[in-house]
Amino acid sequence: MNYWKKITLGLVGIFVLSLINPLTSFAENNVNAGVGYSVQKVSPGNEVNDASPFYDLKIKPGEKRTIEAKLINPSNEEITIESKLFTASTNINGEINYTSKSEEFDKSLKVKLSEVAEIAASDVKTTLAPKEEKIISTTINLPKDTSTGVILGSWYFEKLGQVKEDDQEGIVINNKYSYAIAIKLTVDKEIDQPNLNLLNITTGLNNYRKVINANIQNDQPALVANLTINAKIMKKGQYDVLYENSAEGIMMAPNSNFPFPIFLEDQPLKAGDYTMKLIATTDDPKWESQKWEWSEDFTITSDEAKKINAEAINDPDQPTAWWIYVVIGLGIVIIVLLLILVLKKRKKDEANG
Repeated sequence: MNYWKKITLGLVGIFVLSLINPLTSFAENNVNAGVGYSVQKVSPGNEVNDASPFYDLKIKPGEKRTIEAKLINPSNEEITIESKLFTASTNINGEINYTSKSEEFDKSLKVKLSEVAEIAASDVKTTLAPKEEKIISTTINLPKDTSTGVILGSWYFEKLGQVKEDDQEGIVINNKYSYAIAIKLTVDKEIDQPNLNLLNITTGLNNYRKVINANIQNDQPALVANLTINAKIMKKGQYDVLYENSAEGIMMAPNSNFPFPIFLEDQPLKAGDYTMKLIATTDDPKWESQKWEWSEDFTITSDEAKKINAEAINDPDQPTAWWIYVVIGLGIVIIVLLLILVLKKRKKDEANG
């Protein structure tokens, strides 16, 4: 492949990626097929369910427990696996996040798994020779004043150096294949009853889409599953529904919160006084069916609406959408010019040949 062709392909790749990245949200690849290593839970015994694929431990305040995992390298190359401990949180999709550290924990969370458990120093980064297996360990040391309920988190594993580069096309592909084994600590017993709160109502962008968020809090040390949420927004003092959203199958980590989104789609965000009516129900079999209802007034200011509408990509009155067309136009011009240069050089080479 000649010099000019490499440059052309590289710039085309960079241009395509520049168009894709701002319009898509990041999602870590946890598909483990063909990853070149594996992780297995080693059952510590005396679990709530010894057959569970995750660590399901019943533990008492002040108790110390050790858990183990087996790392397996079936490949013909030496590899290094890094492991971390994460405290579970609830992500913006209403799912439990086991694979990264939360940027901010809920104020009701008193005991974090990542603070009461510690990976053995020699096991944080483990090097495996070809075809080698190793057992690594984590020690859980629960404070004596820990309250009844559930502490939830994970033991996360990732092989280092998972970057593949294609020099010919000038595009770097970065795939991360990882394992996360949940760790559930039931301190004495499950709590008798869950509780949810509506913390506040905010506006913003979710993947460049206009959204009004109802920030829902689970302030108890309990995993709340089978949760259904319905939200409707009206002008204050009126009954016509302007925006609404509903979702079922939501799961919330203990002592966590998340923004439940009501999308405006192609409707512009307008300043004014509004009322949100919200209903949350759970049929989690740990308790009798539970229901929470809220009615909350909130205000959207003119500056707030103007800023969000200007930054959104699905607003019909989008005043800044022109930049997308400018980028596309410049990209096309660059590609055409490079192709012309390549063709001219080829003709010149043929003429001199």
